[in-house]
Amino acid sequence: MATFTLAKLIADWELLNTALQPHLTDMPFLKDQATELDGLITEAKGMDTRQQDLRGSLQETVRQRQALERRGKDLHLQLAAMLRGSLGFDNQTLLSFGIKPRRPRKKKAPADTPPPQSAAK
Repeated sequence: MATFTLAKLIADWELLNTALQPHLTDMPFLKDQATELDGLITEAKGMDTRQQDLRGSLQETVRQRQALERRGKDLHLQLAAMLRGSLGFDNQTLLSFGIKPRRPRKKKAPADTPPPQSAAK
């Protein structure tokens, strides 16, 4: 399946338009369509240029957003670390800042307790 890019289409249209110009005196019935094709080529080139400009603008915007995300994550981690250092790692007040406190450790069960035996014999 052939793929058509805008640049290829414009090139094809320009080729047709250039080849058609000398013959318009012999074929005046094509003059309206040739004029329309000429305007279409100009408009398509303008659109292509605008699309390239917008693509560049999008890439710059994405780069700026990613930099903002990195700064935000770094600042969040820094503030969380400072709050943990100030309040303590297991202080429940950390929850009000959206920071999970460290869970208290569970005590291990004594090893000398035998496991329960099943009643099936």
